Amino acid sequence: MQTQSTDLGNATRLLDQEISALEAVMQVLDSEHNALEARDAEALTAASQLKLKCIETARRLGAERAQLLPDAGQIAANPDISVRWEKLAKLAHGCKEKNERNGMLIRWQHKYIEQTLAVLRNDGGAESSLYGPDGGSQRNGVRRGSLGSA
Repeated sequence: MQTQSTDLGNATRLLDQEISALEAVMQVLDSEHNALEARDAEALTAASQLKLKCIETARRLGAERAQLLPDAGQIAANPDISVRWEKLAKLAHGCKEKNERNGMLIRWQHKYIEQTLAVLRNDGGAESSLYGPDGGSQRNGVRRGSLGSA
């Protein structure tokens, strides 16, 4: 019986640590989101590096926990573990949603940058029309208007 009690105590401790690790991931995902919105490359790099460390910690703890609690029956049989498991599942879902939100923001910003670069390169196709330095109309990089004076 002592072994089972010790295993449950270890499982509870690991669940608490895993919950803390996922809470840290949530905070880093918020920092990452703020850096993306502010377009702060330095803060984004720092958040991304910290996110990887936090995720690795959570993954390692999850693997340890899975060895102690290999089946759902053990989780449901103990109220302390069951409550922690529910909290862990909610945190994991929240992390997934925030990560997807950040991914969508990254894709949107990438698309915006690509569109801006296309305009700057005049890659808009035959119908694109820009103005040159003197205000004259240009199409596809060719200036329209007078060819010059003799």
